Amino acid sequence: MDKKTADKKIFEYRDRIFGFALDKVRNIDQAQELASDIMCEVYSAFLKPVNIPNPDGYVYRIARNVWAKYVHKLETGRQFEDISNMEIAAPEDNSEDELAMQQLLRREIGYLSERQRTVIYMHYYDKLTVADIAKRLEISVGTVKWHLSDARTKLKAGIDMDFEKNLDIDPIRFTNMGHSGSPGSTGDTSTMFDTRLKQNIAWACYHQPRTLQQIARAVGVPQVYAADELQKLVDYAYIDRIDNSSDPRYLTNMIITDSRIKHDFSEAFDKAAEYLSSSFFAPLLEEFEKAPDKWGFEGGCGDIGYYKYGLLFIVQMHLHMKTITEADIEGIRVKRPDGGDFIALATVYDDKAKTDEPRYKYWICGLMTRESDSFSAYMTDCFVSSRERGWKGNLQSDWESLEQFIRNGKDSLAPEQYKRLCDIGFLDDDNVMPIIIRRKGGLDLGSIVKENLRISEEQFRILTDIGDELDRKVVKELVKGQPEHISKYLAKLNENNLASGEILARTAEKLIDKGLLPKLTEAQRKTVFSIMCIKDEQS
Repeated sequence: MDKKTADKKIFEYRDRIFGFALDKVRNIDQAQELASDIMCEVYSAFLKPVNIPNPDGYVYRIARNVWAKYVHKLETGRQFEDISNMEIAAPEDNSEDELAMQQLLRREIGYLSERQRTVIYMHYYDKLTVADIAKRLEISVGTVKWHLSDARTKLKAGIDMDFEKNLDIDPIRFTNMGHSGSPGSTGDTSTMFDTRLKQNIAWACYHQPRTLQQIARAVGVPQVYAADELQKLVDYAYIDRIDNSSDPRYLTNMIITDSRIKHDFSEAFDKAAEYLSSSFFAPLLEEFEKAPDKWGFEGGCGDIGYYKYGLLFIVQMHLHMKTITEADIEGIRVKRPDGGDFIALATVYDDKAKTDEPRYKYWICGLMTRESDSFSAYMTDCFVSSRERGWKGNLQSDWESLEQFIRNGKDSLAPEQYKRLCDIGFLDDDNVMPIIIRRKGGLDLGSIVKENLRISEEQFRILTDIGDELDRKVVKELVKGQPEHISKYLAKLNENNLASGEILARTAEKLIDKGLLPKLTEAQRKTVFSIMCIKDEQS
């Protein structure tokens, strides 16, 4: 066929060829090498003056043949030349300009794929001919020529590129790595992003899609190093591969807050917390103190003041004025291979930024839940509590041991179980410290709130208006500097700030300052905002 038709045809088969290669080798870097070999052979075949009645079958046969050669090389150990220790000769005149260009060239060659680095070295530094390279690597002469041409184009583009603000010069680091949802068996965001390289890779393709070569150049490491780390992040869906081309692009799928962009929504939060503390919770706490059953609260040594913290906890977190469905966030709340199902979160800092900054006053470790057929447990941490365990220290086994103690007494526990409950503060002199609620019906806190809380139409309208205003101001600030594919989720996720952890912390602070919540003892601070609903055995 003529060249114009061949160009059109090879473009049509590009994605399918890469898909074939990726299915065979299961490695992006190797798949790119295999796909480029197949495409070169197919393109050469298309240019021959022969009629091809069945192009699909023809291309498939070529792909199979090239794949067979590739397998043969793997089995016989005749793979690419080892270029890991190859040196680029220093320029003879050692001028500053020549040395600088030499350094640029060395860096750019590192960003090429392994096959193209091999071809470049063999041609320009080993002085081998195209035919010799083709023979040694067991590929066609046309494939060698294509690699040389493509590599030269990439080298020139890289050397001419402006590297100002690249991450190899100005790297970032992640802090506050966490999740919203359920972590998997291998952990969450903080577990995955255990290296600066992974962190910088995710940041490199956060605001716009980038290819592997672009990511490698941005973070300042050869493709071979970036590829493995990138693949791990893709496998666990922190980064999405957004096309199936032979040179695919990648886009980070997590919420990263840039600490260098200042957000100002403190006033909006403070205004909402002031209304809640003065006009909503103040009368509710007074009414609660007069209630004979105290909403069924037990534990906590029967301390009414301590119970008021529990009341604040369960009511405030159910002030949902709007409903967020799974469909609203299914693109960013991801099911991970290890069973995790969460939105990944992190904050980015310059690598040189101070690490000893004081903790944000209204920090929160959001709602942590544990459950079984016979209980459901809820906990959150903020400045009011003295816990530092976070979700990793909120063990299912601890709640199971506590339930066993409640139902069967101290003698039913093994010594290590009992010691653990005392160490984490669940037991204090054999007194159960978390708030316990025995239920005959549902074990969720929402049902308890619905049964006991009455909100007038006027109060509901006021709460809705305050919540709407807070959400608008928070979203307006949070989307600053965020890419479009993340901004839409931030808007949806911030439609219920009245029920957020930050409002809980701020409202608690105001109620304490007004004398409506008492100061907690050290024993109480270990378990404040911890509630366990257990199934009534008589039900």
